[in-house]
Amino acid sequence: MSHKGAPGTKVKNAFLTLVVLALLAVALQSLVFSGAGFTSADGNPGSILTAGNLGHTNSKDGQLVVDATGILPGGSKVGTLTISGTGDLSGAYTLAKTGVVDAPAAPGLSSALVLTVEDITVAPRTLSSTTVAAFASVSLGVLAPGEARQYRVTLAFPAGAADPGLQGASTELGLHFTGVTQ
Repeated sequence: MSHKGAPGTKVKNAFLTLVVLALLAVALQSLVFSGAGFTSADGNPGSILTAGNLGHTNSKDGQLVVDATGILPGGSKVGTLTISGTGDLSGAYTLAKTGVVDAPAAPGLSSALVLTVEDITVAPRTLSSTTVAAFASVSLGVLAPGEARQYRVTLAFPAGAADPGLQGASTELGLHFTGVTQ
């Protein structure tokens, strides 16, 4: 008798073939659909970042810097304030106009009044001097943590800017200090 024709051998070969195919399918599935990931736990001190704090205090926060009520041609009104750096970062500071409201709108008092901003921390240094209408912003320089600077803000009504249409006129000027990290 020949082994070739034995019915049990064909069944065993078919069964072994199926088992091998099943194992191969499981191995391929694990290889293709593996959920394994790689995580490194080594530190690199060169790429450690720490957030800092930038801030300032304004000695006139929420208050009028200059009360120019009743200013007359040829006169001026002065106010001072101190800006102090807080936190642990230096910042480049800017003083910007946030809005002007003239009543009446024409002729606008803001076109006649001259706004002068000076740093008077050590010695008076003029940072800007222009009409309120033309003023947009001025750089105040870099302020380090713990450093304080004093500023003088002057509103002047030049005698040459006197106009009968400005009698009883008013203007409201908003100013805003902003710091950006250095």
